Amino acid sequence: MDAGQLRPSRCLMVCLTCQHFLHTLGETGVTQPACAQHQQLVPQGAHLDHRCHQWMQRLETEIGWCPEGA
Repeated sequence: MDAGQLRPSRCLMVCLTCQHFLHTLGETGVTQPACAQHQQLVPQGAHLDHRCHQWMQRLETEIGWCPEGA
């Protein structure tokens, strides 16, 4: 994702807490943060302090489930 899609954020609304956030496995076996909505990789480290205008609250807080834990 380019710098125009992400903007700095100092709140809890960052990529890591977004419903669209996921991890992919790179060719070297290293996990890489990605955005399912944009279908692109998120720059390393940006998932901790950036967000985009399509940020969505995770479903776990609303309905009490965690698909990653299954």
